[in-house]
Amino acid sequence: MIKSAFFWMAAICLAVIPLLAIDIVQHSIDWKKEVREELITVVQDVYAFNRQEKAAILDKVFERNQTLGFLIYGKSISAIILLGLGLYFIRLYRGQWRPGSWRPALSIVTLMIMFVLVKVYVINPLQTNRHIRFVSLSPGEISFDSLYQQRFKGKVLYIDFWGTTCGPCLQQFRNFNKFLKARYKSRNDISYLYVAQGNKYLWRQQVQKYEVEGTHVFTDAKQYEQLYRHASMDSTGVITMPRYIIIDKNGHIAETNARQPADRDSLYTQLDKYLNASEKGSTASLKDNITAPPLPPAMPSLPFHFLWHLHQY
Repeated sequence: MIKSAFFWMAAICLAVIPLLAIDIVQHSIDWKKEVREELITVVQDVYAFNRQEKAAILDKVFERNQTLGFLIYGKSISAIILLGLGLYFIRLYRGQWRPGSWRPALSIVTLMIMFVLVKVYVINPLQTNRHIRFVSLSPGEISFDSLYQQRFKGKVLYIDFWGTTCGPCLQQFRNFNKFLKARYKSRNDISYLYVAQGNKYLWRQQVQKYEVEGTHVFTDAKQYEQLYRHASMDSTGVITMPRYIIIDKNGHIAETNARQPADRDSLYTQLDKYLNASEKGSTASLKDNITAPPLPPAMPSLPFHFLWHLHQY
């Protein structure tokens, strides 16, 4: 144990820098997706916003641009200041004790690792909305039959297949998900399941940041494809993100290519059809492995093979 106030002040200053670096990288990614890509979406009129919606989105984009710019520059300056202080205290410590170099360096690196682990595995999970639930599937599961029977029996289930680096997926979260949840807020016979693949750390961060209320599952690429192909009843087509599935109250796959939250009224019509239907009759069972040609996506989506090389971003 190194008994020096100068050393531990230096160690703490230097150990905080990786935390700031993680935040700076995250804010930079957020700026690209929430400012740059959002402006492109509005300019290109991808979702046919009306004038009032465009104004509201642009106001939010400019506000977010200011906030992210302040955070990026503020934390960058803070990291530089902490680096200077850390080196200054190290110099005072070495002048006082004349220590060997390996032991202090090892202690500082250990403290850095501890700080990062606490941030990733303790602080971030504590920030979860109580309406956000993270669950896991057994590695061998290729359908949602067991999960539906355990957690959603008797409900209409709206499934969202998405990826952590999928721009259109995140646009749905930012701009449209809350309208969907608000419409059915008073109903207890509808639930939401979000199936993701990509970077697990980014997955939790994005779910929490966009307050995506519902049940969340993270899978590896292989299981993601198996679940996707079973739910969409498409064994050969290109995997696109986002992709939406509706399961009716009997646990049957009712829509293999449901409308997106951005479609609003068209999606509400689909959901209302199954919410108001009796629990008799059936469509395709979750246990059936039926292959059918995929329907064309209602809104722009990204092919899985295009996103695959980004999944560790």
